[in-house]
Amino acid sequence: MNKKLFVFIAVLCFLEVVLSNPPPLCPPCTYSATGDSSSSPCTNCPSGLCTKDAATVGQDPSVCTIKPCPKGKYSSSGFDYSQFGLFCNNCPPGTTTASSQTSGNSPQVCNVTLKACAKGSYSASGYDTDGSGAGCTACTAGTSTPNIQTTGTDQSVCTLTLKACPKGNYSSSGFDTDGSGSGAGCTPCTAGTSTPNTQTKGIDQSVCTLKACAKGNYSASGFDNDGSGTGCTGCTAGTSTPNTQTIGVDQSICTVTLKTCPAGSYSVSSFDTDGNGSGCNKCAVNTYSAQGATSCTSCTNNRTSPAGSTAVTACVCPQGTSGPTDGVSSCSTTSSGSINTLFISLFFILMCLF
Repeated sequence: MNKKLFVFIAVLCFLEVVLSNPPPLCPPCTYSATGDSSSSPCTNCPSGLCTKDAATVGQDPSVCTIKPCPKGKYSSSGFDYSQFGLFCNNCPPGTTTASSQTSGNSPQVCNVTLKACAKGSYSASGYDTDGSGAGCTACTAGTSTPNIQTTGTDQSVCTLTLKACPKGNYSSSGFDTDGSGSGAGCTPCTAGTSTPNTQTKGIDQSVCTLKACAKGNYSASGFDNDGSGTGCTGCTAGTSTPNTQTIGVDQSICTVTLKTCPAGSYSVSSFDTDGNGSGCNKCAVNTYSAQGATSCTSCTNNRTSPAGSTAVTACVCPQGTSGPTDGVSSCSTTSSGSINTLFISLFFILMCLF
């Protein structure tokens, strides 16, 4: 009798232990066939999904129906339980979370500072999505938003009609920034250069490929058409333009009358460049030129001449030699023996006379 009572009491104790320590329930974002780990381990939901609650019963990931809070929102779990009244919280304007599925109970988890969309772009929030400009949609070419931080979802917010940058100016879009036509936002080319057309896109002076027509040349724009001088028309010989970058369509703008370079100098055109003698180059030593020369002529037969020589007769025999004064004949060396013989002969002649 006592033995049976003992066994009965032991069974009751076992049942109490079993019933008072049930197997652990599957936590949120996991599931099992029984909702706990009694029959098998709890299985994790795929990344970015969660179950509706803990102790989820299921055989496959189809029970993982809860999606994460998107970037820019947060919740205590990091998931969107809005169907149960637990919504994701929006980050304050100008901030966002580092990623989706951010868990937190305050805006402190919104630790990424965003930048306002630049003028000429927009987004649903008016800000980019990462602090680096991503997520802002650019207006179509020739249009812009009136301001920065424009909120919108389509091109209808691009209400400003822009104007093309004029020739000789450029911008990253090829247009100005305010539509005023004053060139605001367009960068001018440096003096003496230009862009080939209006509405030139660029970020630096490398797009200013045209060069001003040189003095003594002209074109309808004042510039060449290839950066090498092609397209500039030269003035007729003996005339010039007053300046570089002269705009004109005919010789009537060649108003400067030039003078021929004087003897002893030269220029490529044989004229000066301003009508006052500038631009004529002095002949170097051992060369000479007549008036209106395009180059200087070198002395021949080793003859020498000073810089700025005006005639061939300036070419003389070098020291220690002699020759005709025509400036071109060969020069002969004067030997010391011949000079001595000459002196001796003169001495005897004089002796005979006296």
